Amino acid sequence: MKSDKLFKVLILAFLFGNPLFAQVGYVDYNNPVYSFLERMNSLHILKDYNNFELPKTRRQIGVYLNSILKNKNKLTSTDQRILADFLIEFEYETKGMVNKFSSLLPALKLNSLLSENEKYLYSYHDSTKTSLFVNFVGDAQYLFLSEPVKNYLQNTTVFNFGGLIRGSLFNHFGFSIKATNGTFTGNRQLTLTTGPRRYNYKLQNDVTSSNLGHNFFDQTEGFLLADYNFLQFKIGRDRQSIGYGPVKYILSDNPPRMDYLSLSLNYKSINFSFFHGKLLGLQTSAGNNLEGQINSVEDKYIAYHRLGLNFSRHFQLGAGEIVIYGNRSIDFSYLNPFNFYKSTEHANQDRDNSMLFFDFVNNSIKGLKFYSTILIDDMDFGKIGTGWYGNQILYDFGIYSSQLYNIFPVEFDFQYLHIEPYVYTHRIKNNNFTTLGFNLADQLQPNSETFLLKATYTINYRLKISALFIYSIHGANKTTDGKIVNFGGDINLGHRVSDPEYVKFLDGFREYSRILQFDINYEPVNNYLLNFKLIYTNGNLIKSKVKKIFSNLSFSIKI
Repeated sequence: MKSDKLFKVLILAFLFGNPLFAQVGYVDYNNPVYSFLERMNSLHILKDYNNFELPKTRRQIGVYLNSILKNKNKLTSTDQRILADFLIEFEYETKGMVNKFSSLLPALKLNSLLSENEKYLYSYHDSTKTSLFVNFVGDAQYLFLSEPVKNYLQNTTVFNFGGLIRGSLFNHFGFSIKATNGTFTGNRQLTLTTGPRRYNYKLQNDVTSSNLGHNFFDQTEGFLLADYNFLQFKIGRDRQSIGYGPVKYILSDNPPRMDYLSLSLNYKSINFSFFHGKLLGLQTSAGNNLEGQINSVEDKYIAYHRLGLNFSRHFQLGAGEIVIYGNRSIDFSYLNPFNFYKSTEHANQDRDNSMLFFDFVNNSIKGLKFYSTILIDDMDFGKIGTGWYGNQILYDFGIYSSQLYNIFPVEFDFQYLHIEPYVYTHRIKNNNFTTLGFNLADQLQPNSETFLLKATYTINYRLKISALFIYSIHGANKTTDGKIVNFGGDINLGHRVSDPEYVKFLDGFREYSRILQFDINYEPVNNYLLNFKLIYTNGNLIKSKVKKIFSNLSFSIKI
């Protein structure tokens, strides 16, 4: 009988154990709260924080902010103002209150539009820990591109507008849906080749014959979440960011959004994460006089899991696996979160593309973080150092510094990426590390190395500027007499039977790329954001020299 009572108590604690009112959901991967948490962690103000995987739940963000609040006296005056802003945005998660929230409806409170409160079209919450928040979201961007070598100028203005609805039930179940429509006026080519419009089907294929739909595009994302503090289940379509440093080498915002199922377990210093997602592979098109054009896209899938051990600020370790597979329906071998995928791939008759990675972080010195990742796409230990094409390894090393922040509010990032030939590729083209031909990581190619240096200066709690320099060397494939000579430098071309068995790092045609980027972010009023981005690109590519000046002036709003 005692064991039955204990079991019931544990079940009740599992279901209703968190007394804090919190909106159940996730905080977008690009929310500025993450850079703030990273700085607080590096300065030894926040413990047990790791940013290898984003986004994190709203409940987790609330816990982190409350932890920082307890050490408020250690913050600079600027960071105290930044913290105050985040405590307004996440007031429901940190205090269980909405005193700093303003709703335009139903009373049509127009004065809320210029208040410093967190703004909503409509908000609702009650004592059952049920809540609903509705926002209008929109942005306008002016894009300008100059290519002096070609004496070429382009400009366009892009508009996005839509809505965001998120809600939660009984403090454990949450949902979110965001849908936007967009249009543009200006150069179509520039619009098509920037931002998420690069893979918008309607816009890219110009499938609408009417003038009304010619320049329109849409986007959507959403999820359903069950959150039990240390355990989360999710089905969603949104963005994830995986990897340390400014350049994401596992999952970034470069490809289209992905639909997936995920599981997360967090207990003290141990965390485990898993997701299984759907990608888009090879495309073909056919048609006839009756049905018109018929598009065919092969389905492919990705499975990912990682075990993280956050022992202390001196030692954080992670190990994980990724597998890409296609040419069949969902494989239950990879739906199992607790499976060794590399061995499973062998048991599945070696039809898939599996990767193994290890990551490490050290923050022993206050204000200084060292991180590294080794990703093994494939390896034969007996052939290490021989140049065998199958030894496909990625190395990432980086340093983040905020040591001067309390004296002069500047942060530095240095990152080095070394990507061996044929990394991300596969002999079966549909198994490469892409969706719709876009690298799942940032715009990286195999057989390349990248050096990055970034400085970020916080002028005040609402104004921040940054400068970024990226230098890349790429060993590109060559074309001789109409035939491709493969040096393992194209993510969409794996090793072929006729290709050499041995290849040296950066063999092929040496391409050089230099990117200098400046960003200014200013939030004059809460939920209204101005951003100016200027990017200068200079490169020597296999087909041409590149010199570009690109600028993006944007204004975004959430009410």
